[in-house]
Amino acid sequence: MQGTAKKKLLLIGSSKGNAHLLNYKALIAPYFDEILIVSGHHIEGHYAIQLDFGLKHPLRILKNVRALRTVIHDFNPDVIHVHQANSYGLITTLANRSFKPLVITTWGSDVLLLPQKNWFYKAMVRFVLKRAQKITADAQFMATAIINLAPEQAVLVANFGVELVIPDVPIEKQHLIYSNRMHEPLYRINEVILQSAAFLNANPDWKLILAASGSQTEALKQLAAKYLPEGSFEFVGFLKPEENRNYYAKAKVYISIPESDGTAISLLEAMAYGCIPLVSNLPANKEWINSGTNGIIFSSNLSTDIEKALQLNAELVAQENRKLIEAKATKAVNQERFFKLYDQLFDQPSLRNDKASQS
Repeated sequence: MQGTAKKKLLLIGSSKGNAHLLNYKALIAPYFDEILIVSGHHIEGHYAIQLDFGLKHPLRILKNVRALRTVIHDFNPDVIHVHQANSYGLITTLANRSFKPLVITTWGSDVLLLPQKNWFYKAMVRFVLKRAQKITADAQFMATAIINLAPEQAVLVANFGVELVIPDVPIEKQHLIYSNRMHEPLYRINEVILQSAAFLNANPDWKLILAASGSQTEALKQLAAKYLPEGSFEFVGFLKPEENRNYYAKAKVYISIPESDGTAISLLEAMAYGCIPLVSNLPANKEWINSGTNGIIFSSNLSTDIEKALQLNAELVAQENRKLIEAKATKAVNQERFFKLYDQLFDQPSLRNDKASQS
């Protein structure tokens, strides 16, 4: 790149109910001089342009494509990076018209579940993937699914990374089971509650900690009050990063049993901070967890699986998982992967020439 032209990123994606988009922005922020976020939702404490990325009303789709096209024209980014090959990817692709280099980061359901709904969604996902210059996925099996949809594309496997923070004073493990996935149907928190009842009844000195929230929170609180022993559970809501780390550090077992998932950052965090993971029987989880060695793959009885988890050597599990995270899943490791991806785009002649003309 010539001159002193600034590097600008237009970052597009959903921010509803999770911090993934902001976590990604923080991860790659050092690479760019300016980042503008466009989302379908308000982002508390952060400036972002809010647009409608829904697909229910054709005329509204056209209106929002034109609105995003105006944002692209006015901001004039060097790179557009959209998170998810769903309606966000479609509206971004239509607005961009291949004028700017486009990166797509898939999150899981967009390439695993959406194409299975009907021919329209499959065609939409394929259309979006084929028009990207770069595609990323956080698990190898997701990369395979992407290549099946768009065989000509290459896929970078990278996640958003875990920040390893060593406490000044070691935190002792307690009789805690920790779940911090969203309170939405996909994550089956109702099953976490119902299927842990037998274990909690048999072990009154243990407690289930349920973090996060969602559309099912109130119903889940009622479910827990009905089926779990009094005092055996606690809903702690959304937590600050240091509070979240503190629960990982104290919990002996981490539970995550969604119906579908890519590589969950919460799983990587739990591994980093010494929890014994108990996770869904999904391909992405099996890329990290060898059941019976460094965690447990959920079978059909959560209480039984918790007992299996506690039979493992917790110290050896923690050591093995820490090594895995340090080698493959720290923020530093994955930041370098995304930086190299952007380097490849900035090395493209068309992008260099475009920036040179502005210098």
